[in-house]
Amino acid sequence: MPRTVERLPLMSMTPGTARSLTVLRYGRAGARPKVYLQAAIHSNEFPGAMALHHLIPMLDKAQKAGRIKGEIVVVPHANPIGLSHVLMANHLGRYDFFGRDNFNRNYHDLADPVAEKIGKKLTGDAGRNVSMIRKAGLEALDEMIPSNEIQELRLYLMKRSIDSDVVIDLHCDSQASMHHFISQRDWPAIADLSAQIGATAIMYNAPYPYTMTFSGCNGSWWSKLADRFPDKPIPQACQSSTIEYRGQSDVNDALGAADATALYKFLQRRKVISGDPGRLPRALCTATPMEGMDVGYAPCEGVLVYRKREGTKVRKGETICEVFDPTSANPLKARTPIKSSTDGMLFSRRPDGRLAWPGMVCFRIAGPKALPHRKGRSGLDD
Repeated sequence: MPRTVERLPLMSMTPGTARSLTVLRYGRAGARPKVYLQAAIHSNEFPGAMALHHLIPMLDKAQKAGRIKGEIVVVPHANPIGLSHVLMANHLGRYDFFGRDNFNRNYHDLADPVAEKIGKKLTGDAGRNVSMIRKAGLEALDEMIPSNEIQELRLYLMKRSIDSDVVIDLHCDSQASMHHFISQRDWPAIADLSAQIGATAIMYNAPYPYTMTFSGCNGSWWSKLADRFPDKPIPQACQSSTIEYRGQSDVNDALGAADATALYKFLQRRKVISGDPGRLPRALCTATPMEGMDVGYAPCEGVLVYRKREGTKVRKGETICEVFDPTSANPLKARTPIKSSTDGMLFSRRPDGRLAWPGMVCFRIAGPKALPHRKGRSGLDD
C-alpha cells in the first residue's frame, strides 16, 4: 500500500493568489499508535523541515517493506502562508501579515465543546472514553467554519492531529542547543523522545498552558477533561510536545539526516514502525519547570555581545551577555551586563552583534526551581 498525499487548498485572501497545504499519510488509517509530525509552523524555521526532508524517504522505504504498523501523518511544511512573508530580502514567517497573529497561537480549545457532547456518555472503560472523546473532537472541528486563510490552516492541521497518540511539532530558536517543551503530565512518559533527540534542556508546562499553541491544543484538552470528570477514567491519550531543533542557521544535510534517524528510531521504539531501534541514548538532562526558565531581557538599547555560548551550564549571577552603546564616546563605560538569575543550562540566545532594545529577550536558561519573576508564566514570549 503506497503512501497517500493530500494537497489541501487554502482560501485566497487577495485576487490572483492561491496556496495549499501538503500532508503525507503512512500506514493504515485508524491504526494505532498514530503519530503526527509537522515542521515550520513558524515558516522561517527550517531545521525541522530539513529533518522531515530526510525522514520522508525513510518512511517511504518502510511503507514499501510493510514495516509501518501504526499510522503516521507528516506535514513537511505546516505554513505555506508564511513562506511568502519576505520583506526587503528578510524572511519573517512568524506572524500573519493580515491579522498579526502568531502562527503558533490561538488554536482551538476543544475541552468545552467535547464536554458538552460526551459528558453524560462517559463510562468506566478508559479505552471506550478515549475513542468517544476523539470522535467528539473531530466532530467539533467539523462544525467550525473558517472565515479566513489562517483559520482554515489551523483547522486543517488540527483535524489531522487531534486524534493522535503522539504529536511532535518541530521548531527552532534564534541560536540554541537542542531543547524540548512538554506538558507536565507527559513526564516521564515522553522521556524516550527527549533522550533520543539529544535534548540539552527539557521544560514542562503546566497541563493548561496559558497560550493555546499547536502543541498545547493537542495535549491540554485531555488534562482538562480528566479534571472535569474525575469520576471517569480519562487518560492523557496524546503526548504532544515541541522540539526546538537548535538555531535558524542550523540547516544542513548532516544535522537533518541525524535528526531524521532519531525520529525514525523513536517511531520504532513506540512500535509505529517495526524493527530494533537499538539502545536508548543516555539522557543529557531531566525535565525542569517552565517557571524555572530564566529569561534575560535587555535593560537598554545597544548591541549584544555574549560571554557564554548556547549549550553551556551557567551559575546564578554570571554575566551571560552585555549591551554596549556603539555611539558612546567612552567605551569603557558603555557596557551594561545581563546576568543569570539561576543555575542551569543556557539553551537559547541571540547571535552576537544583534541590535538590542529595552525588553528584548536576549537568552533563556533552564533552571530547576521556580523563579519569582516567572511565576504564572507557563509559556514562552511571542
